[in-house]
Amino acid sequence: MDCKIRIATNNDVKNLAILKQKVWDETYRGIYSDDIIDNFDYEESERMFKNIINNDKISLYVVESNKELVGYMDVGVPFRKFNNYEQEIGLLYLRKDFQKNGIGKKIFILAYNEIKSNGYNKFFISCNKYNINARKFYEKMGGQLVEEDEDNDNKRIVQVKYHYDVK
Repeated sequence: MDCKIRIATNNDVKNLAILKQKVWDETYRGIYSDDIIDNFDYEESERMFKNIINNDKISLYVVESNKELVGYMDVGVPFRKFNNYEQEIGLLYLRKDFQKNGIGKKIFILAYNEIKSNGYNKFFISCNKYNINARKFYEKMGGQLVEEDEDNDNKRIVQVKYHYDVK
């Protein structure tokens, strides 16, 4: 599969929001309430992406195929502080039809190398506890489970965290 990975720009925010809703629908339908997915707030999502793009302590990458955004990933300072970690791979989303082709691994390694080149020796990743495919991927990439939230009626907020050493 021919894909290009590049740094996101403010021109991408609208398409990033559209992609985020599509990925949420593919990934979280049955985990998040239908109301959250069906009433997705595109404007809020665009603001979030714009804030990430304009934050010089975070890199947001997009994955393009035939000039269409099919994935994204951010790396840098944690969105939400966790223990004494100074780096995280934050959002890492890829459309289902582009998964299992090595693209996720490629953007994960890109983030890993960025963290390493910036002089850090560890990072973490959070994901929804019920997103089993993501969990398997993060474990395959060497992640060690370091925290798991208690179950909660709102499955949207139940997270797990994986630790990675940078060598």
